[in-house]
Amino acid sequence: MYGRSLRFLFSTGFSSTVNGSKKLKISEAIRVDQAGERAAVRICTYQLFWISPLDPSVQIVKEILSDEIVHERVMDKLAEKHYVKTTALDPLFHLGAFAMASLTSFAGKEAIMCCHAAVEETIARHYNDQLRELETVENAEGLSKNEALEWDEVKHYIKTFRDEELHHQELGERNGASDAPAYPILYNGIKLMCSIGIALAKIM
Repeated sequence: MYGRSLRFLFSTGFSSTVNGSKKLKISEAIRVDQAGERAAVRICTYQLFWISPLDPSVQIVKEILSDEIVHERVMDKLAEKHYVKTTALDPLFHLGAFAMASLTSFAGKEAIMCCHAAVEETIARHYNDQLRELETVENAEGLSKNEALEWDEVKHYIKTFRDEELHHQELGERNGASDAPAYPILYNGIKLMCSIGIALAKIM
């Protein structure tokens, strides 16, 4: 997986040079993505806490978790570099991740796979939207040489993470997501919760 071999392209001692409205946009992107990756790690962690080590979903969840841990670490480093504070809603998102993980764990393997398919589809779509938004700001306002380097760095990680999330979505779909109890309700309900979380993280 990409995540296992990711290398940080920056030094934590190097401060961001992005300013103004561009700073607001890059800060929003990092804050939202950090919140999302933290939630993903928590969902996987709580699922592994609840399910039996012999459950067939364990290895799949562990594979997803290994990538999400890397994603979270990268977003934490980017937040440090760009002086971005963690969303004020982190405690609420933590509770939501616990509830989602617990519900799907008790509902069985297919529900766990449905959870990951729904979460990853929503996050991958969000990353695509985010890339378009960043490019719109970039084209409208232009970037200095240093800003362009930092902008490209953030976009690089977003693209890499998007591709990994799509792989996680595929893992869920291949391993029984559509066989989950009340599949349409569960799938669309999880997607709605993720979309609401993204919208809230954008503003606080």
